[in-house]
Amino acid sequence: MFDRLIKNQDRHSKLMGEMMRRFGVLDADQFSQNDAISLGSAARRCMGCRSLEQCEHWMETTTGTEGAAAFCPNARTFAEIASN
Repeated sequence: MFDRLIKNQDRHSKLMGEMMRRFGVLDADQFSQNDAISLGSAARRCMGCRSLEQCEHWMETTTGTEGAAAFCPNARTFAEIASN
């Protein structure tokens, strides 16, 4: 049971990092305190997300951010942070 939990955490972490990269969140030189709080919430949402397979498939078949909002609970958050 714990092996599966750890494996899924690794998958979620990798996908969240890639999603943040695509949205441009990782390009920011610094984050505000509100952005940091939002990213913490985003990490918790990602770890509980049930769209893992859909996200992985989307990552494999796309290069941008189009369509992410249809399944990613963090798409809006990442877009907002990247626009600051």
